[in-house]
Amino acid sequence: MSDESGTPDSPRGWTSPRWWRLTVKELREILRDRRTIITLVAMPLLIYPLLGVTLQKLILAQVTRTRIEYRVALPSQHEEPMFRKLFSLGNQLVSKREGRTVDMQQHPQGTIDDPIIELMIPDQEDGGGDVGKAVAEGEADIAVLFGTHPDNRIVGMEIVYRSGSPVSRDARRFIEDRFRALNEDFARHTLAEETPAIPLPYDIRVESLTPVGNQSGTPLSLATLVPLILILMTVTGAVYPAIDLTAGERERGTLEALVSSPVPRHELLFAKYVAVVTVAVMTAVANLVSMIVTAYASGLEGLLFGAGGLSVRLVVLTLSLLFVFASFFSAVILILTSFARSFKEAQAYLIPLMLVSLAPGIICLLPGIEFNTWLAVMPLANIVLLARDVFDNRVIPIWALATLLSTALYAAVALSAAARIFGTDAVLYGGDGSWSDMLRRPEVPRPQATLGQAMFALAILFPTFLILGGTASRLAHLSIESRLAINMAITILLFAVLPLVLTRYFAIAWNSGLSLRMASPLSFIAAAVLGLSLWPFAYELVLVQSPDRLTEFVKLFESIKAQIDAVPLAWKLIALALVPAACEELFFRGFLQTTFRANMAGPLAVILSSTLFGLFHVVVRDALFFERFAPTCFLGLILGIVCLKTGSVWPGIMLHCIHNGLLLTVSNYTEQLKAWGIGSGEQEHLPASWLIGAGVLAMGAMAVLVMQRPRPVVQTS
Repeated sequence: MSDESGTPDSPRGWTSPRWWRLTVKELREILRDRRTIITLVAMPLLIYPLLGVTLQKLILAQVTRTRIEYRVALPSQHEEPMFRKLFSLGNQLVSKREGRTVDMQQHPQGTIDDPIIELMIPDQEDGGGDVGKAVAEGEADIAVLFGTHPDNRIVGMEIVYRSGSPVSRDARRFIEDRFRALNEDFARHTLAEETPAIPLPYDIRVESLTPVGNQSGTPLSLATLVPLILILMTVTGAVYPAIDLTAGERERGTLEALVSSPVPRHELLFAKYVAVVTVAVMTAVANLVSMIVTAYASGLEGLLFGAGGLSVRLVVLTLSLLFVFASFFSAVILILTSFARSFKEAQAYLIPLMLVSLAPGIICLLPGIEFNTWLAVMPLANIVLLARDVFDNRVIPIWALATLLSTALYAAVALSAAARIFGTDAVLYGGDGSWSDMLRRPEVPRPQATLGQAMFALAILFPTFLILGGTASRLAHLSIESRLAINMAITILLFAVLPLVLTRYFAIAWNSGLSLRMASPLSFIAAAVLGLSLWPFAYELVLVQSPDRLTEFVKLFESIKAQIDAVPLAWKLIALALVPAACEELFFRGFLQTTFRANMAGPLAVILSSTLFGLFHVVVRDALFFERFAPTCFLGLILGIVCLKTGSVWPGIMLHCIHNGLLLTVSNYTEQLKAWGIGSGEQEHLPASWLIGAGVLAMGAMAVLVMQRPRPVVQTS
């Protein structure tokens, strides 16, 4: 017996999804090909041992020629004897701890394998100089400054190093380890009631400086090269399966029969996509394992895997990034291979793509390249930079989030574009198809956008929002009114003009595609009551979170708070309440949630749109304030329910506008509220009576909305 698709019966109560059965079939076929096995197994087994032996020989030759040298800057010659004494004592303690014997008479620097310490005094007429400047400009690797007690005893020291320079970081760790060994020795002897080598512990502080100009301090680090190698190998693993499962099948004459089967083309393509991603990730795992084994066998793990060395965390994060990248690049490759009419034509398309992909990856390896808004949303470059920071253990959350979200959105858009091409008559039967077919405007209007079109909108909106979001804050020379006007223009452009243009371009019906139908008067009354009653709960959700982070959030805006307070309340209500409410509702509930609702269950559509709504609001002036997520997502859930029950964005716009307006009004009358005992030092939370009253009003309004019968949604195909 078999089911409708011709596969053997599954256990009662569960049947594997059709796309999964197709994926297993595609994987079984591609893994039988010996060319896949060569890419997956043979290449890692051959390449990395050869690279390891070569690298080991080069490093050994370099080590035999010279020893590592650290240049240490001191403020003046008076500190030199004290530094030498403390360093010598600390070096003896570290050597003893590591089981080494040091003859300080013959080797004052330590063992023969230890780095050479070269002391320097920046030139100035008074016998000393600016050690911080010397470090920043690359004249010295680190600087050591001593803190003294009024009786001239040294009680502390500060180590200054150059950020972005591996040599400077290594020098800082080397010297700091010796100084901290003195403190450990003091504590150990004190507990044993013995006399320590030094009379008192030292307060050790470390400060990093930004390099001046292009003083990165070191040549290319091997730890920054490893992520690029793994990414390129992941690409190599995805290329052959993508070609074979699309252009290869067409050349063999099997694609036509496959497309003619009673299976939607998007399911066929998705199965092939999952198979390609799986092979690419398997290739990445094989390469990473081979690299780790080679590194351990040759003793290069510390050099290849950054300052933190190899760890489970590093392996998991690296594989996660490779999976994200494989998901994106596999979709891009499928666009080209789905359009190609033969194996050779697909190869001709992919060679330029591979060459173009190398450029941002290699540029990101240059010393001094740091994350910024543009690089965070640039495909491939953002993954290489994030992987580099993972290896260097200095990940910045906002750029990590931007990298992951933008790459995921690009992958969704690329897969949607591949679905438009795959199996079309122009490609399948050799018609006059062209690349413009992907962007051709539909001739038949649709009631809602497709999921692919929604992902396309997000892929445009997110990087543009990230780039333009902080524009007004960077124009400090303009008046606060002008900056509010710029913010208004950006909000209108991204959240109103963009969905309107896409709705027009994709031939989507205005009323059903953006939920612009008019709702009942009772719906508007309920929305107004919710707008009046929800703000106390949003306010409390902010207060119950981390006080330290909230203090940081407040400090971020202290510089402009006085300027905003001077703006008339009416202008603030327009710029910060009315315009954002109308535009954001048009995009998140009108365009996105309506699209999601046409393709999935209503509750899931509400949760997905409100989550995206919350994520967009945590990005604040080049920082991530996840404390905004909970209250914003809470408001998004209520707004989503209102739109779902009424079938219209208009009540949600009213609710959102009233909510924003009340919060602005409360902040505008802070002093008057303090006179009532609200917001003062001892009582930051709202009175319980306010919360109870607001809760009663909100539950009554929600009951009215629940009784509303939602309008039917036309399902998109």
